[in-house]
Amino acid sequence: MAPLTRAPSLKERLSSTGASFTNLFKLGKKRSHDEMTVSDDERVESNDTAPDAAASIVSETTTTTSEDAETEESEGPLRKRPHSETNDFKAREKELDEELPVEYRKFRPKGFKFNLPPTDRPIRIYADGVFDLFHLGHMKQLEQCKKSFPNVTLICGVPSDKVTHKLKGLTVLTDKQRCETLTHCRWVDEVIPDAPWTVTPKFLEEHKIDYVAHDDLPYASADNDDIYRPIKAMGKFLTTQRTEGVSTSDIITKIIRDYDKYLMRNFARGATRQELNVSWLKKNELEFKKHIQDFRSYFKKNQESVNVASKDLYFEVREMLLKKTLGKKLYSKLIGPMGHESVRRSKRISGRSPVTQFAKDYTGEEVESPTSDSDPELHRGSSESPNHLFSDEDDDEEEGDRERSPTTD
Repeated sequence: MAPLTRAPSLKERLSSTGASFTNLFKLGKKRSHDEMTVSDDERVESNDTAPDAAASIVSETTTTTSEDAETEESEGPLRKRPHSETNDFKAREKELDEELPVEYRKFRPKGFKFNLPPTDRPIRIYADGVFDLFHLGHMKQLEQCKKSFPNVTLICGVPSDKVTHKLKGLTVLTDKQRCETLTHCRWVDEVIPDAPWTVTPKFLEEHKIDYVAHDDLPYASADNDDIYRPIKAMGKFLTTQRTEGVSTSDIITKIIRDYDKYLMRNFARGATRQELNVSWLKKNELEFKKHIQDFRSYFKKNQESVNVASKDLYFEVREMLLKKTLGKKLYSKLIGPMGHESVRRSKRISGRSPVTQFAKDYTGEEVESPTSDSDPELHRGSSESPNHLFSDEDDDEEEGDRERSPTTD
């Protein structure tokens, strides 16, 4: 027989009991595909049992709704718990601060107590860390530890390479190099090699340590969300401040970001690609980039000299054309009484150029070097109108020259 959908069955069940789709879906009862396709016989049976099933659904829905209401009523006070917990935390913090002198409150970790320091002996403070690529952030933290109390013996613990590589990652320096670096720091009094990754009460008792210094942020490990929590609970944790923007991870990130620049720097210093673990293709790529960069630098450096040479060529051609067109007499008047001196001074500075030599070979005459635009005398002479050079006396002289010259018919 042809399969029937579930829609008619649901419609009949809901209409007969007054239930709704919301109540059905709230119960989370999902039907399989086989239940959605039933035969006519099964449909008849389901029609017979529909009122009872719908009634049970309605009763279950009512019961669930009443239970939810009771739960909401019972959970009413619990919803205010975060606010009450905040108030309790602030009250606890205030109480812990009041137990300490003002100068010691900055050393107390949040949520934990802080033991008062001993007064009859030097205070032994322990600061552990990887201390890879020893930098300013490490130095400032150790300085804070050393200056926290008047009489402090600062002890630094360095984990081994095996433990560090397993729990944190690869280091640049070995554990021996990191220990030796700390011995040269002025704030450090003792260095403990092969220190444990997690400080234990037994370790503190063995080395007679009063406080463990670190920043207050939780330091998570593989099996612990904060390895310093037991020390904080003992009241032996001394809080120090981090130096923002300076860390070993930041230094390594910067090196990786400028990887190509540091490779080119080391290649220029004579390092081989085998020493730097660089492929032949990568090395040739860097050399090509270096040639492009050198060409850009050369072009920028010589761009000014090219502009000056172009300007010299323009002035030399202009002077040659003026002299050939106007003649020596008018040309001398054009450049003014100080013109020859300026030309000679410019010639002494710049010397003879290839263009001047070419003009001499082409015209057979000596062409004087052009003056610079910065010469004030030339600017003053060139700014004046050349009409005053052509006076009536010059016109009379030119007419007399034409009359004395022999004419040809």
